[in-house]
Amino acid sequence: MTKIRPPAPHLSNDIPNCFYFTPVFCVVVVLHRSILSSRVPCGNQKQIVKGVSGRFLSGQLVAIMGPSGAGKSSLLNAISGYRSAGVTGELLVNGQVRDEQLFQRSSCYITQEDLLQPYLSVREALDVASSLKLSKGATAHAEEILQELGLLEHQHTKTDQLSGGQKKRLSIALELVNNPPVFFLDEPTSGLDTVTTVQCVKLLRQLARQGRTVVCTIHQPAASLFELFDQVYVIADGLCIYQGDTEAMVPHLQSVGLPCPRHYNPADFIIEVTENPQNIMILSEQIHNGKLYKSSKLNIPPIETTNNLELKICYQAEDETSETEIVLSNEKCKYNVNQYEVRNSMTSLSSQVSRDNSSLAWMKVQKSEQGRYPTTCFEQFLILLRRMLKQIARNRQALWIQTIHHTMCGVLIGLCFFDMANDGSQMFNHLKMCVGLVIFFAYTHIMVPVLVYPQEVKLVKKEHFNGWYSLCPYYAALTVSKLPVQVTLNIVFCTIVYFMVGVPFSVARFICFCLIANIVSFASEGMGMAIGSVFNVQNGCAIGPTAIAPFLGLAIYGFDFAHRIPLLMNILMKTSFIRCGVVAMVLTIFGFGRTPLECKDMYCHFAKPDILLKYLDIDKTSVWFEISLIIVIMVIFRLLCFFGLKWRFAT
Repeated sequence: MTKIRPPAPHLSNDIPNCFYFTPVFCVVVVLHRSILSSRVPCGNQKQIVKGVSGRFLSGQLVAIMGPSGAGKSSLLNAISGYRSAGVTGELLVNGQVRDEQLFQRSSCYITQEDLLQPYLSVREALDVASSLKLSKGATAHAEEILQELGLLEHQHTKTDQLSGGQKKRLSIALELVNNPPVFFLDEPTSGLDTVTTVQCVKLLRQLARQGRTVVCTIHQPAASLFELFDQVYVIADGLCIYQGDTEAMVPHLQSVGLPCPRHYNPADFIIEVTENPQNIMILSEQIHNGKLYKSSKLNIPPIETTNNLELKICYQAEDETSETEIVLSNEKCKYNVNQYEVRNSMTSLSSQVSRDNSSLAWMKVQKSEQGRYPTTCFEQFLILLRRMLKQIARNRQALWIQTIHHTMCGVLIGLCFFDMANDGSQMFNHLKMCVGLVIFFAYTHIMVPVLVYPQEVKLVKKEHFNGWYSLCPYYAALTVSKLPVQVTLNIVFCTIVYFMVGVPFSVARFICFCLIANIVSFASEGMGMAIGSVFNVQNGCAIGPTAIAPFLGLAIYGFDFAHRIPLLMNILMKTSFIRCGVVAMVLTIFGFGRTPLECKDMYCHFAKPDILLKYLDIDKTSVWFEISLIIVIMVIFRLLCFFGLKWRFAT
């Protein structure tokens, strides 16, 4: 028997023992179809969830069922707040309008895809979650959580090596750290075998029995699995066709002329009847689109709320046989902590003591929280930075690939332009080398985040939504964590090229050479992250090269007729960080008081560096001005990435 501590009692109105959408107000989800399917032109809208009402009770395991495309996930995203764009209506907690910030602190959302941080062990992932989700002085109970979820023996296993069921249990364990009273799960049984599916649902049922509200979507469960749910909310074509106790569904269907055959799975049957649109309308009218609740525990007709009275349902369970209390009033639904206690005959005395301690810890956390997050921004930054650096260090394959890539490319470019930087007859080769170096850094660092970052955004959105950390410390930690490897590899590349091509050595020139390479790579990476934060991998692969093409075109434009370039075109070229990088690279190689180049021919017109700079019309600018322009463009790209993440998290 699982003995995970129940959610700590709240002495305030925070605990969602009565969580519902009022019949007076309904939840309507209106989403751009282009978000859901790229086949529909942008601008068309579709009403996904059509004015449904409903309520979810504490201590119950609730299943949102329906055929594919019925609106199950859209409804779950709306009531959990995971997707708020295009959502209208009102959601109440204990009869009062829900405080979004407060509700997100006391709830969690577990996505259908098991999104876990890679290269961390199970225990390390749980420790990071504890550090972020609990304030100082609160007890994490990591050992207890791992033990009761069957993960203690796998605590040193990397997250990407876990099975599907273990990943699902770990996803639940990470959110159990701060013991939230409300759980939302999107298709928690998706991709699991039959045995693992039953274990997962039984675990959710046990969590609900300890006083939590557990709401999950499920497509079409088996009969034995269907019986494990306490409440069923069936939706079809965006309409609620049934809401109530699991045992009451078959009698309700029979009362409306749709008898379920004996020895037939009720879950299968109610999905099959939705194939007829007329049945959907009949069932939706009978249940008043979710305003009625069918109960098998009360021998009274179902009650419909009116515009003047609100139906309040509270559980006051002194034992497992206690009944539901229905209260019709305009006052707030009362919740007496002393009258609410879930007793389990198999729970030991030590577990009860642990429960009391966890309750005190939870109350301490809630009391100390002034905002949404129990830790400060600086603490979040340090925790995330340590996690990211550990993940980067353990990703040995990626480190080796990057090292080999930079080393081999540096050697190849060095061989192509070997000892040409001091030859006065190789002016055009000098320019090709500068352009090639900058393009290498631009393309190398734009494609990696375009390909990798979209998957990380999904994970970050889930952690951010569940109250692990805010966006600013995450983005700061992400930026800082990439610096050591990126700067080191760039310097390795620059060192190989610098000495192989024969650029005269001076400390200032070499530092400036490496500085330009790093700043260009930072700007390019920022551009790739801005794309990856908004678009998926498929679209990003098309947008990345397309977006960088104009910068490349401006970078190679007009070197042979530099003095005849119009003023507007000169201004436009300054917007290309690649052009600024090429100009800065030329000024670095041929500036800093460079002596005349060697001339092996009879006459070398560009042997003097000053003549070359005048010919390219860059003699009046400075390398520091060009570097400043690159930094400005880099900041713009980084800001675009930040606001892209903010937009993704808000939708």
